[in-house]
Amino acid sequence: MKKDKSLRKFLHGIYGYAFFNKFLLISPVYAVFMQSHGITEMQLSTLLIVFSVATIVTQVPATWLTNKVGHKNAIMFGQLLKGIGFTLFLVWPTFYGFFVGMFLWGTMSAFYGTAYEGLIYDGLRARHHNNIYARVLGMRYNAQAVGSAMAAFGSLLMFFGYGWVTLASLISMAMSMFCISRADINPTGRVLPVKPAKPIKTIKLFTNVYGLCRALPCMFLSMAVCLFVRDFSYLDDYLSPIGIEIGLPVEYVGLIQFFVLGCMILGQTYAYRFADVRERTKFMAICALGGLFTLFAFDYSLGGLLLLGVAYVIMRALHVLLYARFQDFVPPACRTAVLSVYNVADKTFYSILCLVMGFGGTLGSWRYGVLALGIFLIGVGIWAFVVVGNGCSIANVRRNKNAIKTKYPVGNDIV
Repeated sequence: MKKDKSLRKFLHGIYGYAFFNKFLLISPVYAVFMQSHGITEMQLSTLLIVFSVATIVTQVPATWLTNKVGHKNAIMFGQLLKGIGFTLFLVWPTFYGFFVGMFLWGTMSAFYGTAYEGLIYDGLRARHHNNIYARVLGMRYNAQAVGSAMAAFGSLLMFFGYGWVTLASLISMAMSMFCISRADINPTGRVLPVKPAKPIKTIKLFTNVYGLCRALPCMFLSMAVCLFVRDFSYLDDYLSPIGIEIGLPVEYVGLIQFFVLGCMILGQTYAYRFADVRERTKFMAICALGGLFTLFAFDYSLGGLLLLGVAYVIMRALHVLLYARFQDFVPPACRTAVLSVYNVADKTFYSILCLVMGFGGTLGSWRYGVLALGIFLIGVGIWAFVVVGNGCSIANVRRNKNAIKTKYPVGNDIV
């Protein structure tokens, strides 16, 4: 009973943080706010790239600090930086102010990708419940989606001014910090060291990731497919400009995000039911995802949003399944380093997406960027179907972890 109580408290903290971290009324309007202050399509994409570059360049110090102060403290520090960034949007609404604000937001993402993701899996594992990780991941995404769905109505508050939107977002971030403070990795509540039993420096862990990928080819392939699906189908930051382009007033662009988030909830809620589906079936779904993006680019209208909605159902279900499988292949003692590298790759690929969308915008419409992404996703699905196939099924998880025991013996707790 004590263990169940500890699990409930842990999950409440995880889900609470996920909700309030996304319940940001600034989310549906910050891109439009930037454009209203003279930011062009390519400059907007540049600012989104700044977010990704900040995550990349601060990943090593963020990982080092996480190892020093612990997961929860690192997450809260990152939230503080994001709050400063949002404040700068309001008080310094120029390209340079947006630049600094996006950099601070990206720095927070470096902590999020390492500390928060590691906290969830390791917290479940410490309670001997890592077998429900895929389901918890889906519920956590649902909490995020509900927060984002409620935040979608932030566009309605633009009638009162951007200052109220910013203030409400800062309050929500404070609530997220309170929630994560209640989520302990250790079920007893004691602080556990982040490092494995045999201390390994952060840089050493980073250099070991290449060797891990060679020893665990399925970990590398699972990570690559997951990154492709997530990053090249992530149009969230462009939904508001797309809404304006297809004819919605700025006060109602949040409705597009509300609709898309509903589709995301549907996909990620029931994703775990398809955990045993053959890998090649998932890769065929990636092709279908790319096809829906392509069709939306041709039917670029309010009616065409139905195609985008179906695409988001498939995308979120795929991401839950692919990310859970990737986490299964990661040795626990090396999780911090692997997630750090994953986070860097995630932001690198997202920068490429921003460039594609930016070039599409300069050609006269965001639809050209969507079309390019759809074609690319079809190619990813075909590549994964042919190259990866069913070779990285769940039956290979234990086999790959056993291979790591002999090559990277960093403690008895590696599998």
